Amino acid sequence: MMPETTRTFDRLVSALESLAPKTGRPEDAIDRILAAAPRRTEARSLRDDPVVARFREDLANGLIRMETADALFRLIGEVINRYAGV
Repeated sequence: MMPETTRTFDRLVSALESLAPKTGRPEDAIDRILAAAPRRTEARSLRDDPVVARFREDLANGLIRMETADALFRLIGEVINRYAGV
């Protein structure tokens, strides 16, 4: 069960995670040229990002620092720009 203090925040994180593709990215021309070279792509949960964890902890403690909020907003902007085509 989510604590009441972080419920809205956890819903936001879930909504942002739903924007990211689940199957990776489509093949492009560079992939075809470098097909013989090993490539590795790693997807990770937004929920597991250290920025999100730090913000959640500060939110639960009622002590959100400016640098923590700024880091979270930058991460949210990166997710939106990358996956929502903004």
